Amino acid sequence: MKTLTILMIFLMAACGGNGGSSSTIADMEAAPIMEMSESDASTSSLRKVSNQSQQDSEIEKKVIKTGGLSYSVESTKKEYQRINKLLDQYDAYISSENENKGYDRINYNVSIKVPPQNFDPLINDLTKDRKLDNRWVNTDDVTDRYDDLQSRIANKKKLEERYQEILQKANNVRDILEVERNLNQVRGEIESLQGQFKLLSHRINFSTIDVSFYELIPYELDQEQRPGFGTRLVNSITAGWQGFLTFLVYTLALWPFGLLAIGVVWVVRKVRARKK
Repeated sequence: MKTLTILMIFLMAACGGNGGSSSTIADMEAAPIMEMSESDASTSSLRKVSNQSQQDSEIEKKVIKTGGLSYSVESTKKEYQRINKLLDQYDAYISSENENKGYDRINYNVSIKVPPQNFDPLINDLTKDRKLDNRWVNTDDVTDRYDDLQSRIANKKKLEERYQEILQKANNVRDILEVERNLNQVRGEIESLQGQFKLLSHRINFSTIDVSFYELIPYELDQEQRPGFGTRLVNSITAGWQGFLTFLVYTLALWPFGLLAIGVVWVVRKVRARKK
C-alpha cells in the first residue's frame, strides 16, 4: 500500500506540474482555431489525409522468407563445392549441414542463410541445370509482431525508469525491497522481449534455404578376397589344435566331478554284489 501511495503521489505531482502549462497551451491554440475559415479547415484535413497515406506507404514490411530444394547429382562432393562458391557471391553462409550414406545413395543436407534481396537470385543459381524433385518457397509477414515487440520493449523501459525514480525517493526498507523486486521483474521481461526481438530480426535479415541433394550408388556385390588352399589348411589345423587344448583345459577343470562319478559307480557295484 505504501508503494502504491508513493507511486500515486509521484504521478499526481507530475500531472499537477504540467496542468498549468497544458491549459495555457490549450488557450493559445483555441484562438487560431476559432479564426480559421471553412476553406482553411478543409485544406488542413486534406493535408492530414495525405500525410497519413504517405506514412502508411512508407511503412516497411517485415517478411521472413524460407525455401527448400531437393535434387539428384552425380557427385555430392562436387555439388558441395559448387554451392560454397555461390555463397560467396551472395553474402550467404551455411548454418548447418548433414551427410548420411545408405545402401543405395549418399544424402547431403545444408541449411543456407542469405540476405532477403539475394534469396531469389541464389535459388535460381542453385537450380540451374538441375532436375528438381521438389521446390517450395514460403513468405511470412511478421510486421505486426515486429512492431508489437518494439512497442512492448519501449513501454517496459519506461516502466523501468519510473521504478528507478520511485526507488530513489523511497525511504522505507519494505518499500525499497518491493520496488526492487518489481524492478528486477521488469528487467527480466525486457531481456526476454529483447531476445525474441533479436531472433525475429535475424530471421528477417537472413532468409533460409534448405538444400537437399543426393548421389545414387550402383549396387555392387561385396566379395572379400579368400586365402589360398594351403593357408586355409594350416589355419584349420591350428584351429583344431587350439580347440583340443581348450577341451582338455575344461576337462581337467571338472576332475572333482570325475572322482564323484567313480565313487558312485563303486558304491553301486558293492550294493549289487551284496544282493547277489
